[in-house]
Amino acid sequence: GGVVGTLWETFLNFFNGNGFVYCNGSLFTPVNFVYGFGAVIVVVCLHNQTEWWRVYLTGAFGGGAVEYILNFLEEKLLGTRSWNYEGKPFNINGRTTLLYMAVWGLLCVAVIFVIYKPLNVFLNSLPPDIMKTVSAVLAVILLIDLFITVIAILRYSARNAGRDAFTVFGKFIDSSFHDEFMLKHFPKIKFS
Repeated sequence: GGVVGTLWETFLNFFNGNGFVYCNGSLFTPVNFVYGFGAVIVVVCLHNQTEWWRVYLTGAFGGGAVEYILNFLEEKLLGTRSWNYEGKPFNINGRTTLLYMAVWGLLCVAVIFVIYKPLNVFLNSLPPDIMKTVSAVLAVILLIDLFITVIAILRYSARNAGRDAFTVFGKFIDSSFHDEFMLKHFPKIKFS
């Protein structure tokens, strides 16, 4: 889900004439964590559904809620905002819009019926021990990426507010993920 989200956002930037823009939202992997978390929530909540319209409605409202909550949490916890839809019609506090909620519903139908159900059949045919090992390795890689990405964004926000690092780790993060690097990899971040 996170990789598909990165590809989707990259395509949208090309389509809108912005050229190549980093859209993965992470430092080390091609995973956009917002889409990844959304995909996990979609699969957990909707994997047993067999009626497309229920998946669509649940996905539209659930996708809008997840987008709203993640945007709110990013602003409150990290002091940044990666998207703001205030100028768009039918927006909800600039955090989501009714149009994007409709798109979330369509994406959920595609995720469940086109990707998840066929992929689940294939994955269930693989040996369980291999699947557990692969899952554990991927989970560790993604958790490390998420941890360092969040720390780098927190330091980016703190530097923007004029606060210097006071630990060796903070100074390492500042030198490794300096403002120019962060601006290139997170071009849509706005400080609140």
